[in-house]
Amino acid sequence: MRLTILITTFLLSQLTFSQSIASYNSNATKYEKNANFTQIIEKTSFYNSDGIKTEIEHKDFNKSMQLTSLKRFDDKNKLIWLNIYKYDSLQRRVRLDNKRWINVIGYQTKHTEYKYDSIGNFVQIDYNSQKQISNIAQYFLDKEKNLIRLENYNGNGSLIGYETANYDLENNVVVVNQYNNKNELVNSNNRAISHSGEKKQKTSNKYNEQGDLIFYKRNWNDNDNVCYTIEYKYDKKGNWISKKRYSHIQTESGKLKKKKTKMVKTRKIKYGE
Repeated sequence: MRLTILITTFLLSQLTFSQSIASYNSNATKYEKNANFTQIIEKTSFYNSDGIKTEIEHKDFNKSMQLTSLKRFDDKNKLIWLNIYKYDSLQRRVRLDNKRWINVIGYQTKHTEYKYDSIGNFVQIDYNSQKQISNIAQYFLDKEKNLIRLENYNGNGSLIGYETANYDLENNVVVVNQYNNKNELVNSNNRAISHSGEKKQKTSNKYNEQGDLIFYKRNWNDNDNVCYTIEYKYDKKGNWISKKRYSHIQTESGKLKKKKTKMVKTRKIKYGE
């Protein structure tokens, strides 16, 4: 994929949002509009001390490159996750139905509704299995359709906190500030908007010519010397069909040792005519 947004998940002790600007930006650019996919079947195997865990995921797309369904199966071909997406005539998502398998409990369902105003801002309302509102998120976009403010509320409509974003396209940087419900700044991050082409920042992360991540450090603490490399194979259209992630120990001189396979992902891509 030629356009990759750095994905950052907020894990804060002060508060945790159900939605974030980082995740929105990542999903908004996950698939190129002209990619012409009709279906992707991904097989992912995770390697750890307990063995190998494998999942298979089926993704179906409409002509606008919007997901219409996502099905996830375990290594015994049991359906463990299902998303069904619905869109309006402007190809804006208006509903997401989710079904997931929970051990002991069984299948649980929930859904999300999206409502838009005349200028493209929208509200996301999450409902639990009892059809009660569990979370509300309000999205505010600028004239270029960049998400500049995201407000998170609980099911009762009380503000949990909010995020703001400032985009510096010339320097390829977006600064995201996170606030609690008292308007106190609790976190600030800056990250690259894009890693494709010449839009690369000076960072320990490394990317290939396609803009895909090929090296990053774990950075759990100042003494953490674990890092990861990723290898790709691409089809004739330039989309990756094989992705392998390895862990390493990086020496003080920068050499990588103790290579271990951590994840192998393959995918079959069907294209439209």
